[in-house]
Amino acid sequence: MRQTATARTAYIFRHLRRDRPWLGLAAGAMLFVIAAALRWSFGGLTEGFGPMLFLPAVLLAGLLGGIRVGLSVAAICTLIAWTWFFAPYGTFILQPRQEIAMATFLFTAGLELYVIRILNVTINDLSEARERSNTMFRELQHRVANNLQFVAGLLLGQRKGLDKDSVGAMALGAALTRLELMARVHRRLHDPASVDRPIGEYLDELCRDLIRASDVPRTRLIVEIEPLVLDLETLMTLSLIVAEAVTNSLKHAFRQKDDGTILVRFEEKDHRYVLTVADDGSGLPAGLPAARSESLGQGILKSLASQLRGKLTFESCSGTTMRLVFPD
Repeated sequence: MRQTATARTAYIFRHLRRDRPWLGLAAGAMLFVIAAALRWSFGGLTEGFGPMLFLPAVLLAGLLGGIRVGLSVAAICTLIAWTWFFAPYGTFILQPRQEIAMATFLFTAGLELYVIRILNVTINDLSEARERSNTMFRELQHRVANNLQFVAGLLLGQRKGLDKDSVGAMALGAALTRLELMARVHRRLHDPASVDRPIGEYLDELCRDLIRASDVPRTRLIVEIEPLVLDLETLMTLSLIVAEAVTNSLKHAFRQKDDGTILVRFEEKDHRYVLTVADDGSGLPAGLPAARSESLGQGILKSLASQLRGKLTFESCSGTTMRLVFPD
């Protein structure tokens, strides 16, 4: 799959923030030679604006090599333009119009380097903010996992003090089992190693854990997944959407019965990815528009869908169907 907008932005940040002096010098030198050749080829036709031919060399050198490289190339270009682009050649003597041309060149080159400097500072700030956000997110997941483990330990300790056949012990055992299942779901949702597994296998195990942890563990699951390849960020977002949609079905679709069927389908159509999560439950409440029902769950889904630049729709016919279409 092609990278999402966020992944592409991160890729650009990582590469633009890294100064490559030799590449900047090489690019600046190449454009410097081209500008000098054009100046001498066209001769008097470039009179007055000849130094402007060096501006691309300054821009590219500063962008690729950093401010220091850009300043060095700008200094060399200024020296050559001052002495060899204006008659009398080989001197620092300038006529009034020539002084205006040189002043314009110096101002424009300085403005280019200033903008590059601001751009580099902004990119560094954004990259650092992204890294801090990722660190905080990982720390949050670690704390959640620790809290789940702590609560599981408390339940296990309480159960040991009861008769194993008592109602209390069985209730605590059921709660402990459900908590362990939710911990497994949490680990699956945030495991970077998941990107190397077949999507169908990964989503199938995720949904089955959710079903076993629900109040309707007899729910049948049908998973139809094409053998597609997703990057880690897209896979994690897709997993959260599937988990939220399946959880909503388990909570609301089967209130009138103790079983049902949930279908999870993921496929590619016309250069678009299509995710479908459908159930054969009671459907959306009568007389309530799909866009307004179960606002919290659907709000979460829409927020996640926006991260994939996708379009989310809901249908209510012999159950509820959620469909997400997003670009590949």
